[in-house]
Amino acid sequence: MERHHGFNNRSHRGGAWTFIGYISFGILGILLGAALVYGLFFLYLVPQAEEGVVVTDPEENGAVEDVPLPAPERDENIVDVVEQVMPAVVGVSSHFDVAEFEGLPFEQTESASGVIISPDGYVITNHHVIENAEEIKVIIPEKGIFEAELVGSDKMTDLALLKIDERDLTYVPLADSGKSRVGETVLAIGNPLGLQQSVTAGIISAVERQVMIPGTDYAYTFIQTDAVVNPGNSGGPLVNLNGEIVGINTAKIALPGVEGIGFSVPSNTVDRVTRDFLEYGRVFRPHMGVLIEDWLDYDDPEPDMGVRLVDVVPDSPADEAGLVPGDIIVSIDDQRIDFLAQLFDIMLYYYPDDTVTITFYHDGEQMETTLTFEERPDNLNEEPLFPED
Repeated sequence: MERHHGFNNRSHRGGAWTFIGYISFGILGILLGAALVYGLFFLYLVPQAEEGVVVTDPEENGAVEDVPLPAPERDENIVDVVEQVMPAVVGVSSHFDVAEFEGLPFEQTESASGVIISPDGYVITNHHVIENAEEIKVIIPEKGIFEAELVGSDKMTDLALLKIDERDLTYVPLADSGKSRVGETVLAIGNPLGLQQSVTAGIISAVERQVMIPGTDYAYTFIQTDAVVNPGNSGGPLVNLNGEIVGINTAKIALPGVEGIGFSVPSNTVDRVTRDFLEYGRVFRPHMGVLIEDWLDYDDPEPDMGVRLVDVVPDSPADEAGLVPGDIIVSIDDQRIDFLAQLFDIMLYYYPDDTVTITFYHDGEQMETTLTFEERPDNLNEEPLFPED
């Protein structure tokens, strides 16, 4: 009995000690866990003071100063370019008399973009922006609305030159687009959807991108960019990080599933066309008198690439130079030609009566001839080169 009773006493004391031990270790574990969570919270979740930023101890003065978060990084060069160029980006408002209602004219207004290219009020925009407009106005933010004179407009290059009566304006110079490089950062500035002076950034995705001009037999090279352009951006500038115009935004591919493919008229084309507008009021365009198509064939004898003559107008410059259908032009004055748009680009820098050397292939044999350009007949309001049947 005593051993049994003694056994029970020892067992009772041992059970009491175990219960107290569990309670003690449990409390200790809770305290250690709280300390660990507290430390992790301040280590990873509470913003740490930057160098030079003082965090005040609340016990010292009863208040805690806000710790400023670091400002998001920005490309100061882009910001500087935008601030430099923005005052020269304008709105272009075109007014059209499209119908009559109860004997009164009904007017339609369309808005797009433009850019000032000289301090005395010359503005570049797109031909399609002002085509057939009865009245054109230029809106300069913080300056006002100005009546614009149409100096010249060209469907082939989709460019138009306007003039407003104002002086000492902020303007943007033209870059040499021949030096533009794929991957170069560019900014598209304009008034998409009526949102004045909106900026998007991107890169030059391609240079010398061939684009056929709708309703014509012409093609020119354009700059392709992934900077976002939308309706209303037409006529606005594409600028580089030197604050120069590398192109005039003119079109985008708007198809389901297609994004980031916009096109700009290169600044070198803008320069050539603008000079003609100022001197002649139109583009003084030469012609050869041929119907042409792209040539690309790596299987047959040379050339691999070029421009093939489909037809030659009788008594035209090409006919007089001895060119015949089937000949493949590969260069003009040693300037290489791989496709249609390059030929038209090169011709844009010549004038009627200029004489050039044509390198071409005839029946697989390389040959040369001289050709003297004439003025394109449709510039003289004559019949088209190849009238429709």
